[in-house]
Parts: sequence; structure tokens; C-alpha cells
Amino acid sequence: MKSVRPSGRLAAIVAAVMTVTPAWADHGGALRSEGWSPLTSALVFGGLALMAGAVVIIVVAVITRRDHPSE
Repeated sequence: MKSVRPSGRLAAIVAAVMTVTPAWADHGGALRSEGWSPLTSALVFGGLALMAGAVVIIVVAVITRRDHPSE
């Protein structure tokens, strides 16, 4: 009888468990909420992208700031 390495046995167990479990994010029935409209989604994620860009610009400006010697 051929022995199986523990890592191969673990991989087989994980694969078997993953195939039979339901998706946690898929709430059925009354728990499911209606999705956002495309316009709402575009406005929210566009605003988030704009804020992320502003944060990057502010961080770069602070890091590369030069000290001006007083005259």
C-alpha cells in the first residue's frame, strides 16, 4: 500500500470541504438586499477614486516638500 503525504491528504480534505459548502455571501430570501442602481454605484465609486487620488497627491506633496531657509 502506497503512503500519501500529509500535505496531499490535507489538500484533498480542503478540496472536498470547499465543494460542498454554500457560498457565505449569497443570502437567500428575505435577507437579500437589492443592489445599487448603476448611477449610484458610479457616483459612489467615482467619489472614492477622487478621494484616493487627492490623498496620494497630498502625501506626495508632504513628502517632497522642501524647507526654505529663512533669510
